[in-house]
Amino acid sequence: MNRNIKESILLNCMFPMADMVMGTCAMKWYRQIVRMSAWTKQEVLDWQTAQLKSLVNHAYCHTRYYKEVMDRMGLKPQDVKSLEDIKLFPFLDRNTIKERYDDLIPDNIKKYPHRKSATGGSTGEPMKYICDENTWGFVTAMKIFSWQRFGYKYGDKYVSLGSSSLFPTNKKSLVHEVYFRLRNTIPLNGMNMDDATCAKYMDIIRKNNIHYIYGYATAVYLLARYCRENNVQWHFDVAFATSEKLTPSYREEIENTWGARVMDCYGSKDGGITAYEIEPGMYHVGYSTWLEAPSEKPSELYATNLVDFAFPTIRYANRDEVQMCDTANSSGYNGQLLKEVIGRTSDVVSFKNGHKLTTTGFSILFRNFNVEAFRMVKKSDSTILVQIQKRQNYSQAEHDLLYESIRKYVGDEVEITIEYVDSFKPLANGKRSFLYNQ
Repeated sequence: MNRNIKESILLNCMFPMADMVMGTCAMKWYRQIVRMSAWTKQEVLDWQTAQLKSLVNHAYCHTRYYKEVMDRMGLKPQDVKSLEDIKLFPFLDRNTIKERYDDLIPDNIKKYPHRKSATGGSTGEPMKYICDENTWGFVTAMKIFSWQRFGYKYGDKYVSLGSSSLFPTNKKSLVHEVYFRLRNTIPLNGMNMDDATCAKYMDIIRKNNIHYIYGYATAVYLLARYCRENNVQWHFDVAFATSEKLTPSYREEIENTWGARVMDCYGSKDGGITAYEIEPGMYHVGYSTWLEAPSEKPSELYATNLVDFAFPTIRYANRDEVQMCDTANSSGYNGQLLKEVIGRTSDVVSFKNGHKLTTTGFSILFRNFNVEAFRMVKKSDSTILVQIQKRQNYSQAEHDLLYESIRKYVGDEVEITIEYVDSFKPLANGKRSFLYNQ
């Protein structure tokens, strides 16, 4: 079937039907993004301002936390007249969310379809939060829209190097399965990228004639390096890198080995942030969030999710450092721009048995357990130390399953030591990595 016809059928018929059945709203937001892409910058700002006003009024009227904060500051919803007025609010950090979680949930949350979630990001310290279906819908739609800018047609088959099948009992939700099938995705696990795994993955790619690849930046890089070192010839049209910092050396390897265009993708689900490097050094930020960070130098990022009414977060500090881009220097994008995401580089941990571990998937694995925080340290070419700060309900069964899961990725030849600790101190070098070479 012609790619354009197939994409049209999927986006105009199949996807809306899936949204209706599953209670999701990705196609609503896809159409909204398409419309907004043709607006002037002022029209976008006007829409975002209206969203902010509605969000603030909702948060004040329906959450204990924001009612308390705004009353203490003498702030009323009508005092918020522009996006600049976001600065009237205090920053919201993860500790506050953990401590005031129930107070951030609106008393009318049943009006807003949502799902419960948790971070697994780059600190190793999970934080639970609630994701409004509007946030999920916008992030999904922005991904489709941005990929299309690089020639991808919805329904084109692609490989996803992520954290699929983390352990035998892991089951995908029905929503996850439906959208995976619509997207025509082949999910592959990117947590261990040894030569045998890379060879198997390239066989799958050749067999299915796949020319788009998406995944952890480190995993995509390691697959490209394997192809170069073993003279495996293949061409990808586009490589979409995500979850970790795409270093210049990673980008060069991917481009030179596969002849692929490379798009770096930045997201923070807990903040509702989504941004894509459509232009070199310019990440187009989705309209659904308002970001705060200076353009002069790298700084901590604060985000206000303008479409999430199930769990309002105003000026949320997501612990990433970024540098904003002066919008006056853009080539025409009508939204905010990021220049760079700082400090998300991941170590590649290699063992004597040839196993090569990437980091991001382990944060996703650990959030399935009653674990407050964790750290994994390669002590030698054949030993790894796993330090865990457990929660009260952590069980022996979880210990056994976690050990089994780690064993799967490090291999039988590597000695695993699990050590339970009361808390973690920052690393001496200030790194935020939770899987590293000592």
